[in-house]
Amino acid sequence: MFTQLSNWFSTLDSTMQLFWACAIAASIVFIIQNALMLMGIGDMDSDVDADVSTDFDVHTDMDVSNGDVDVSTGHTGHEGTLGSAGIFSLFTLRNFINFFLGFGWGGISLAPSVQNKGLLILLSILSGVLFVAVFVVMLRFILRLERNGSFRIQDCVGQTATVYLRIPANHTASGKVQISVNGSVHELNAFTDGDFLPTGTRVRIVGVIDSGSLLVDRI
Repeated sequence: MFTQLSNWFSTLDSTMQLFWACAIAASIVFIIQNALMLMGIGDMDSDVDADVSTDFDVHTDMDVSNGDVDVSTGHTGHEGTLGSAGIFSLFTLRNFINFFLGFGWGGISLAPSVQNKGLLILLSILSGVLFVAVFVVMLRFILRLERNGSFRIQDCVGQTATVYLRIPANHTASGKVQISVNGSVHELNAFTDGDFLPTGTRVRIVGVIDSGSLLVDRI
C-alpha cells in the first residue's frame, strides 16, 4: 500500500504534492491534538511566541501634556495593545496547523476548477487564513460559554495558573494566563512585578489589578 501511495504521489505535479503534503500532515497532527485534548492529556496549543517590544507600551502610557511616562497608570492601559495577546496570540502551533489544514485541503478542492497555479496558491492561502479565523471565533465563543455568571475574578487570588502568553518583567506589559476556577477555564490578562515569565510557567495569583487583569508571581 505504501508503494502504491508513493507511486501515486510521484505522478502529481509539484503544486499538488505541496497541497497533499500539507493536507495530510496537518490532518494527522490536528487529529492527534484533538484526541489528546478529549482524553484530558494537556493542551496541545503550544505558543510560538512573538517578541513584543515594550515601545508599544511606553507609547500607550505617554503623558502628552508633559512628555513623561506615567508609570502609575500603566497597569490597565495595556489591555488594548499588541502585547496583551492581540494579534500575537494568533501565532500558536494550533493555528499554524489550522492554516496548513485549510491551505492543503483548499488547494486540493479548488484545483479542478482553477487552472492558474498562481491564483490557485493565492486562493489556498486565503482558505488557510479563513480556516484560522473561523477556528479563533469558535474558540472564543466556546470560552465565553464556559464563563458562568458565578465567576468572580477575586476568586482567582491564591490560585495557581499557567502562563498562556509570555508575561514581560517588571510590569512593563501584560501577558495571558489560563486558570481553572470552579471547573471552568478562564484566560485572563496578567502582569508580574518580578522577572520575565515564559509560556508554560506555573504561577500563583497574588492580586487583582482590575476586572480583567491579575498580578502573578512565579511559583
